[in-house]
Amino acid sequence: MTLSIKAGQLQFAVDPQGRFVRWSAAGSLLQESAGADFWRIQLDDGEFRDMSVRSSLQSGTVTEIEGGLAIQYNQLEAEDGNTYPVLFRVQVLVVGEQLHFSYKVTNQSEVRVNEVKLPFVDVSVVADEVRSRDVLYRSEGHGHRLADPWTAIDRAHSEYMSSDNHEIWLDMTYPSFASMAWFGVQSGSHFLYVGRHDDNFTTCVLAAGIGPRNSDPRLVLAVSQFPLVQGGEEVSSPTSVVAFVPGDWRQGSAIYRQWADGWFSEPQKPEWVQELPGWQRIIMKHQFGKIYFRYEDLPRVYEEGKAVGVEMILLFGWWKGGFDNGYPVYEPDPALGGEEGFKAAIAEVQRRGGRVALYTNGVLIDVKSDYYKETGHRICRKNIDGMEYREHYKFNNDGMLLRNFGYKSFVSACQATDEWNKHLIEIGQQKLSYNPDSIFYDQIAGHFPHLCFDASHDHGNRGDNETVWRLRNLKQMRELCTGDKAFGSEFVVDCYAPLLDFHHSCQYASFKDKESFPELYRQTFPETIMSNRYMHDERSDFKQQLHFAFVYGYRFDIAIYRSRATITAAEAYGNHIKELIALRDRYSEFFYHGTFSLDTDMELPEGIIKTEYVHNARRLLVFWNDSAEEKLISFQNQTIRLGANELQCVIVE
Repeated sequence: MTLSIKAGQLQFAVDPQGRFVRWSAAGSLLQESAGADFWRIQLDDGEFRDMSVRSSLQSGTVTEIEGGLAIQYNQLEAEDGNTYPVLFRVQVLVVGEQLHFSYKVTNQSEVRVNEVKLPFVDVSVVADEVRSRDVLYRSEGHGHRLADPWTAIDRAHSEYMSSDNHEIWLDMTYPSFASMAWFGVQSGSHFLYVGRHDDNFTTCVLAAGIGPRNSDPRLVLAVSQFPLVQGGEEVSSPTSVVAFVPGDWRQGSAIYRQWADGWFSEPQKPEWVQELPGWQRIIMKHQFGKIYFRYEDLPRVYEEGKAVGVEMILLFGWWKGGFDNGYPVYEPDPALGGEEGFKAAIAEVQRRGGRVALYTNGVLIDVKSDYYKETGHRICRKNIDGMEYREHYKFNNDGMLLRNFGYKSFVSACQATDEWNKHLIEIGQQKLSYNPDSIFYDQIAGHFPHLCFDASHDHGNRGDNETVWRLRNLKQMRELCTGDKAFGSEFVVDCYAPLLDFHHSCQYASFKDKESFPELYRQTFPETIMSNRYMHDERSDFKQQLHFAFVYGYRFDIAIYRSRATITAAEAYGNHIKELIALRDRYSEFFYHGTFSLDTDMELPEGIIKTEYVHNARRLLVFWNDSAEEKLISFQNQTIRLGANELQCVIVE
């Protein structure tokens, strides 16, 4: 006998001991895998650091409660054969057409409860009997579309490091390289949605898995959370959601956005940011000491960018020591022209009509710096062994020493420390004293959320909730930007986006490849201003990459030779950028003031990409022929002919 609940078509049933789950949906083929778990836990006794506990091996009790089920386990039996006095309670509630999962851990043992995977949706079929037609949509970066995940996830096999004999996992960490906390599978006429709805945005991993090689077909969608519950502690979880709804991936986007409307708001950007076509990103003095530009060169840099249509400089390496040196201390460099020369150069760019955004890093601390020796070693994040997380960025000139052996080493500041909060504000005030148009803090709006195990920081034992303090810091830095001053950062992550005027993208799908799917983020949060990335010269596909940025409304990040030169060093690139900006300006009301949308369904030839922008009840359709052959598009009794890699914009009244 099982106890079951139903949300829309989706039915969840569990046996009386809370061991095995059954997933089903009326009129659908949805079915769990044989012996499927519906949650898993990882324990840590200090020696066995990743000890698995599976729902299918437990003995609990299941109770019907108002709106759902409560499942309780008074102890947990782990894979080491021992039982541990950990009280684990799972609650599954029906909310409309969604199932809401949450848990509470009361730890009375000497082990630490590091991780809880809940929900753990383990199925043998979703909705299409031909599994290869299924598509997995992931919020990795701006969006990842993975066809036939049943076999494609095998590419994520570690071949060595992981227990791939149990599952092969393709995972993404939020909030960071995952821009949103949801993903799902489009199968037949339905979409299977899994999301984590947590307005504190605690760190989680969204993982899609398949069974080991040569095993029966399995597809798993799981949300891993990291409560780090020590003996004597009780910790409750945020809500995770499973839904099975008619339609395509856009239904998943709508579910997530409906929840996000409770906390998301569009930043009130300065008008010049709203109409920003892009920027030139330059490094004045590089990590390895070479000077590429001095302050007196900035007006020339501006004029060279203006000639192709960009009037902002995103300025890196402007301080003494140069890029990636001395963080987090920044002061104008006498070798570049000194403080007065710096101020004068910024003022001259502005007098000519340009904008300057000043870089500092919002996370990294140079271990060679005095700041690290005096303060940074205490306030940096610590790993599970209590040691510093270390990061290395190996830039070099022409030699092989730095290229192979590296140069700079950094720790990452824990945002849940008062010293770092105070320092970030002081840096912002310092930058504003030079009167730039924007202050820019690299990395802080998405840097990997390392779990911090230093309980002396304000997060205490909850090393997974640094985002609470990161949001505090971002909010206070934004408050420094009065009038038409703008606030920007690197990464695109939904929970940070309401505090930022523009984003220097760096994640997956800020560039084109065969699985990039920016539609996922752009449809869910069309308000966000973001850039393309990783176009540094006239590589063979540079026009395709620029067209990709054009159709998705990305601002152009011009960073020639990885920010070592201006656009004049890439003449064909510059000419094409100029044409694209002019085309975008022709439809500026849509691209700069409209709302990205994908609501118009059309039958399109293979290789045609369509996006749309809505403004004042009018709609601009943007077509791009991302193929090597001419294509014909039938639309409103007309035929649109597009050559290879050609763009066309059509206004629909």
